Amino acid sequence: MSTPPSPLAVPPGEGQRVQLFGVRFRYKVDHAASGGNLAILEVVIPPHTLVKPHTHTREDEYTIVREGTVGVRIGDETLEGAPGAYLVKPRDIPHAMWNAGDEPATVVEILSPAGAEKYFEELAPVLERHEPPETYYALAGKYGLTINDEWIEELERTHNVKL
Repeated sequence: MSTPPSPLAVPPGEGQRVQLFGVRFRYKVDHAASGGNLAILEVVIPPHTLVKPHTHTREDEYTIVREGTVGVRIGDETLEGAPGAYLVKPRDIPHAMWNAGDEPATVVEILSPAGAEKYFEELAPVLERHEPPETYYALAGKYGLTINDEWIEELERTHNVKL
């Protein structure tokens, strides 16, 4: 059960920062600030970068494109979002996101309910230490995530992107 959120103002450029290789996350509202209702993250995706395909079992994910153009595959559907677009990635449906452009793309990710943002915090040091893949997959499982590796090759080839 969630608790009421706390009043909060997060200035531009502020908030906890987490980096997963080239993808930069800036936490604007986390689990504690929202009473567990949602998390809001600002994410910068470098040019020609694929965010690893995955499936959430605990939360729905909403994306607002602020800068650049992002592509998404949600289940069997491929969509594109330009600045101002809103994308819905429901739980239990595999999805991937990428920036096929030549400039960084910035999106706002809303996770509802909150909790998956803790995954990124735990994942960053695992990736930095180049731990074995089993560690990465076990961590994803802890947060109710499944990694969809079988999509990677096709998405990289089709959209001229790389993990």
